[in-house]
Amino acid sequence: MHTARKAILRFLGRSLSALLTLLLLAFLVLIFIVGQPQDPEQAPVPAASPLPAASPVRIQAEKDLPALLNAFPAPVMSFMSGSGMNFVSGSVEDAAWRSGFARVLTLTWRTADGQSLILRSICPADALELIGKGDYAFSAVSGPALFGQPTVRMENRDTVRIHTAASEGLYALTAPLSMASSLSSLTRSIQLFRLE
Repeated sequence: MHTARKAILRFLGRSLSALLTLLLLAFLVLIFIVGQPQDPEQAPVPAASPLPAASPVRIQAEKDLPALLNAFPAPVMSFMSGSGMNFVSGSVEDAAWRSGFARVLTLTWRTADGQSLILRSICPADALELIGKGDYAFSAVSGPALFGQPTVRMENRDTVRIHTAASEGLYALTAPLSMASSLSSLTRSIQLFRLE
């Protein structure tokens, strides 16, 4: 009886020791992650001021893209010419943000087989809530880079979305879930444009 009691106490002591060791390791990992200095290139985007209101602009032809670029205060994400994508429509409009407005530029493109792709550029870059969470969930798979910037990948039942922030804007690409495996090749055909 006395031996069984010693064995139980020894087992509990070892279990407690193992648990404390695991907690200490978890604490050290947490300190390492939180205390790690940030790379200056990946520093958080500084907070921006809301924009003054502007009239919405809508276009139905790719030749009218300069009108959208002119109405948007940051570089615009779009497909490069020769990418094989067909332009459908575009718009720039204001969205209520903080005590003023943010500007949202939306371009809809279609692949040769008729699948819709939506490219959204948002200014200022820290207006993340304007991307909208909706029914999206974070993906276990990381997204491909957009114009050299790392992206966050999210999915819902029908679509996959990647987004990233650059110095002047926030950018999101939404594609049908069936095109999820083609995201890397799609992003190679996308760049930032600014009206000269």
